[in-house]
Amino acid sequence: MKRKTNSTGVAKKNSSSTLRMEDSQTLILANKCRAKKRLRELEQAELCRTDPLYWLRTHTKTFDEHWQEKGTEPYARFPDKPYFPYLFYLLRTERRLLLPKSREMGLSWAVIGYAVWLCQFFERTRVIVQAQKLEKVIDLVSGRGNPGYARTLYEQQDQFLKDRHPLIKPSTEMPGDMLAWANGSTLHGVPSGADQIRQYHPTVAIFDEAAHLDEFAESFGAAEPVASQIIALSSAAPSYFGDLSSDILDRVGT
Repeated sequence: MKRKTNSTGVAKKNSSSTLRMEDSQTLILANKCRAKKRLRELEQAELCRTDPLYWLRTHTKTFDEHWQEKGTEPYARFPDKPYFPYLFYLLRTERRLLLPKSREMGLSWAVIGYAVWLCQFFERTRVIVQAQKLEKVIDLVSGRGNPGYARTLYEQQDQFLKDRHPLIKPSTEMPGDMLAWANGSTLHGVPSGADQIRQYHPTVAIFDEAAHLDEFAESFGAAEPVASQIIALSSAAPSYFGDLSSDILDRVGT
């Protein structure tokens, strides 16, 4: 007498094996996708580390104050100005840099972007930003309520970069004039006055609207012996900044 085959049991066993195989293949595919994503992020992170303008243009956003009248989104990619590549070349190569500017050139965003890039990608970098009033300092750095320039650039960047370069605590818990990274870097803003600069030994000292800063000559002098790099930018006005700029132009014959 022939033994009966349990066809239902065999079918279930085959079905279970097929499911396990499909699960295994799905897991392998998912791991490959994660590995590719991880590799792509590593490649992008290295490109960002070696090129601040690439980071600004492709992996973070600025705040456009005119977005409502333009009918656009409030946050937008860093503007594609034709002079930015040369500007960033100067920012990366010049130890002392004076930048005359006019409104809507985007130089304040560019210089703060450079400062955030330095702090984020290079450990134990200390950047001091000086502006005439504390309110402007706060606006340039972390902000109070609305994010400041530096905080905007940090928060609007891709998540994988924030994961790689964390702050010491949430930006909303920091003072309005400071951003601090877990790598030991700090971006700190101070109001006008040479004594504000004398307290620090910054890697980079940035003077915003230098022609309108009280005691700019003294502040510049205080930063000169200790700062690896000094960047001063300003709209036009009779001032020490203007005298320095004119002197440089006279010497190069422009």
